[in-house]
Amino acid sequence: MRAFVEVRSQHSKGSSSKMFGGPDTYVAVQVVPDGQEPLRCLNKLAAERRGIKIFYVGEGYSKNTGPKSSLGRAIQEAEKIANHINALDELGVNIMT
Repeated sequence: MRAFVEVRSQHSKGSSSKMFGGPDTYVAVQVVPDGQEPLRCLNKLAAERRGIKIFYVGEGYSKNTGPKSSLGRAIQEAEKIANHINALDELGVNIMT
């Protein structure tokens, strides 16, 4: 199994989204079992069918990726989680159960 950090953007649609705004980028970690390919689109049902686990880490604004921004901190946290999962996998620990 391998863990991958995913940083995905979502673009707001319609006039009400411009009024209310909100974070436009989210960060997740997907844990992919051996023999499976990582998902291109993080879809919960597709992940369940393939045995892939998706962990939401955080969100933020795509223009703010510095280490003190919420998106920057989410990316750093996701990288720590992915590195930890990959290290456990190298030791032979199965976290998928």
